[in-house]
Amino acid sequence: MSDAMWWAQPSAPEGASRGEGIRKQLGRPDLDPLQVLVREAAQNTWDARLSTLEVGFDVALTKPDQSGLQLWKNLLLPAFGDDTSLRLATVLDDPATVLLTISDRGTGGLGGPLRGDRVFHGSADFVGLVRDIGRTSRREYSGGTYGFGKGVLFTTSAAGTILVRTRCQWQDRVQTRLIAVALGDSFDHQGRRYTGRHWWGRIAPDGIPDPLLDDEADAVADALGMPARAADELGTDIVIVGARLGSSATPKADDPEQPRTMQEAAWFIGSAMLWELWPIMIDTPHNATRMRCRISVDGHDLPLPDADRVARLQPFVRAYRSALNGGSPVRSRTPAVDLGRFAVEAFMTPVRPHWTDIAAPTDGPMHHCALMRQAGLVVQYRPGPQLPDSDVSYGAVFRTHIDVDDAFAAAEPPTHDAWVPKNMEDAAARKLVRSALRAIDNRMREYAWAEPERAAAAGTQPPLGALSSRFASLMPTGTGSGAGQRPPRPSGRSTGRGADTLVRTLTPPRLIEIDQEFFVVTDITALSTSHPILVTATVSVALDNGSETDPPAGAASPHVVRFESLDAAETRPGADLTITAGDPRDWRVVVHPVDGAATRIRISAQYTQVEAH
Repeated sequence: MSDAMWWAQPSAPEGASRGEGIRKQLGRPDLDPLQVLVREAAQNTWDARLSTLEVGFDVALTKPDQSGLQLWKNLLLPAFGDDTSLRLATVLDDPATVLLTISDRGTGGLGGPLRGDRVFHGSADFVGLVRDIGRTSRREYSGGTYGFGKGVLFTTSAAGTILVRTRCQWQDRVQTRLIAVALGDSFDHQGRRYTGRHWWGRIAPDGIPDPLLDDEADAVADALGMPARAADELGTDIVIVGARLGSSATPKADDPEQPRTMQEAAWFIGSAMLWELWPIMIDTPHNATRMRCRISVDGHDLPLPDADRVARLQPFVRAYRSALNGGSPVRSRTPAVDLGRFAVEAFMTPVRPHWTDIAAPTDGPMHHCALMRQAGLVVQYRPGPQLPDSDVSYGAVFRTHIDVDDAFAAAEPPTHDAWVPKNMEDAAARKLVRSALRAIDNRMREYAWAEPERAAAAGTQPPLGALSSRFASLMPTGTGSGAGQRPPRPSGRSTGRGADTLVRTLTPPRLIEIDQEFFVVTDITALSTSHPILVTATVSVALDNGSETDPPAGAASPHVVRFESLDAAETRPGADLTITAGDPRDWRVVVHPVDGAATRIRISAQYTQVEAH
């Protein structure tokens, strides 16, 4: 197919980085390796984007048949020496071998010079991926700050091998480049020491491997079945040879994990795309370019929903848009610096699990803040306090201010999955990052303690059959004259919002059975009886998409049946209750729910001159 061959890097007399040492530079992130792969590859794609409305990021999983694998064997075998460094022959002889191809569209490809020793003052992306290790990105507001993150491309391969085809603009023309790169273990061969780094290409007269170019590169790529591209379409395709797909969690914690099938890996990758990349996948007025993600298995696309239609992601999307439109500023006091914008949204925890949540930071109620820099990629879902009611979750967003983005970039480890200020060299930058993290934690703590727009636990409920077992309501809060007091913090200290709310709840909303029928009830009390008070109960449904909504036309809807005094002396039908001056009684709101939805109750109260009938 080609007269290209492998070349292994000999150790220099003064020493060199070994392959196993380079792989360790990633550390041991908490994230699944496929999640790290999605983050790092998408970050590279996003950093290489052109001024287009859409950037494409595609991942394809394929299992070649014997004839397909033979083409790869003809191309890549024999490996250098006895192949103890890579085990490439073993991988290509395995009929279960999976090829994982990462492709981008709407990018500039890997341009710049072919050699790492050439002086070049533009973007040297080819050298950055193929030649260098540990090169810092110099792009403004880019997602990547280290060159080590690309190591996941090699660690995901059972042979430590990738094949790269890129088309770029170089020296005023379009150029195609094809080269294979491998990262194995250091080894000895014929009395010489080698680093474990390998390149496959055309060996130049000076003994260094260069990529195949233009027509020859395209011919080989086409023969191997790499993604088709138009003659002038720029971009990059990376094939991971012998992809490690990881393991799937088992229903029981003690059961051994099972290797993922290609379909399971595709679901996980699709979920990781949504959870890691949603800020750049959604439409926003502040960003004309967005990322379009796609995942396929043996040529069949896995339908990937819009990020803002994924139930557990919706509060983060709403919070992000709120932050872009101003949000709540986060500032440091000394020095007085704008660190970024914060916003938070509550939502009903979805009932039904969905494959899009496989890569979510938790499989329980959300109580996290998505941290991100100017690039718009999620750095980390930082956990905050969980709300008392597991039926209610919240999602927050913090996005750095443009003036301090570099300080937060310096706080990221090679996998870009956290802000770790303690190891930062710049004391001023370290102080800014610590101040932001402290403020974010405080905002989430205050929200969890004092936010009135959250649900109260419904407690143990009887079996309901087709009726949803997740009836919950928002904690009722006054909205009329004098409204505004929040529930006290656990310490009992005042929240500073005033103490003249007209009504408060005595018990969390709960489901009870009356005459073989189920109702949602909550008990309230008037905080002052010096004047008549008009209390109004409003009910609605909260569906699994996380939003409060009206029922479809013709569908049933919840409704307030009555108010009844807790002393059982009086019952008043309807959604309005007038509490007369001097009436000390407490009251119960009785609501008729509907099947298949959580019921949400809101209480408003205001002073009134109308006496009760």
